[in-house]
Amino acid sequence: MRLIAKIVALTSLLLLTSPSVLYLAGKASLDRVKQLMILATIVWFISASYWMWPRPKNSAG
Repeated sequence: MRLIAKIVALTSLLLLTSPSVLYLAGKASLDRVKQLMILATIVWFISASYWMWPRPKNSAG
């Protein structure tokens, strides 16, 4: 499950840069860029938090 969270987190970081490139190329409006970047940011925070959060130590040993 952590591997999936890592892949999603890294993919969302790549997707976070895509809207700005589209905006600079004139292919996307500013409102659409803001929506996509907010969505990618939320996905990144959720998946990266799960991926980077320390695993609970087993109390049995």
